[in-house]
Amino acid sequence: MKIHEWEAFLRTWSAERDAARRAEDPALPPLGWLGFAPAPPERIAALEARLGAALPPSYRSFLEVTDGWRWAGEFVELLAPAAGVGPLRELTAHAHEELTFWEREDLDAELDADLDEEENGDEEEERYESARWNRAIQISLTGDRTWLLLDPGDIGEDGEWAAYRYSSWSGHGPVRHASFADLMRAEYEGFRALRHRPAGTAGS
Repeated sequence: MKIHEWEAFLRTWSAERDAARRAEDPALPPLGWLGFAPAPPERIAALEARLGAALPPSYRSFLEVTDGWRWAGEFVELLAPAAGVGPLRELTAHAHEELTFWEREDLDAELDADLDEEENGDEEEERYESARWNRAIQISLTGDRTWLLLDPGDIGEDGEWAAYRYSSWSGHGPVRHASFADLMRAEYEGFRALRHRPAGTAGS
């Protein structure tokens, strides 16, 4: 998404979340804009310097509209500002461990590792390291055991980084999207499926 596309998209999301919330309780005050002030260029540059890479286009243009976001879908209460973005393994060690476990389980299934374990049951299992989750960047701060992530090692021809949503309660592993923009569209559609009521349907 370009900057002008983010602006329209996010204002629509803000208005729809406010309408859904007040349909449940008309006495609630308006939510207003769910975002924040734009991230200044020096803050974005500082994030890129910390990550050692230029940000993917859709995430950079998002930060140029709002430095963070409230209620990205139903299970992420706060997207981090640029200053709060960092490696998953440092920010949320237990989520990093869970994702590494999921990846190891998938590899074990593919390689039929159970046979190897039977043959080498007395040997100490080697610690598994995931290149993907070791480099993953956490872009959400607060949520219902749900994290939004970017993978700087999985880059498309358009320069976009793969993006993931992981909910530890979901019973399945992380969900991959081709870009941050695609991830945010999916979160928006999830909100609409659960909460949004078209005009005139309040109370139905």
